[in-house]
Amino acid sequence: KGFAGAVVVTILVAGFMFLLTGAMLAGYFGGFTEPFATGVILFVAFLYVAIAVGVIIALYQRWREIQGGEEDEAKKY
Repeated sequence: KGFAGAVVVTILVAGFMFLLTGAMLAGYFGGFTEPFATGVILFVAFLYVAIAVGVIIALYQRWREIQGGEEDEAKKY
């Protein structure tokens, strides 16, 4: 019930971040590269991948909550 929405959002966000990272790296390294710009591009790519990994970790945590019997974490408060 609550897990299906989390899976859809995770797929959309993580997929978009990986797609954006791949397109950015392919576009940049497909042409002339400058040393400073390369560092900036790699830093931004790392941030996008970190966001995608964070969303996947949050989905895993939500899955563990549901498996533990906690349907809605807000019910605790």
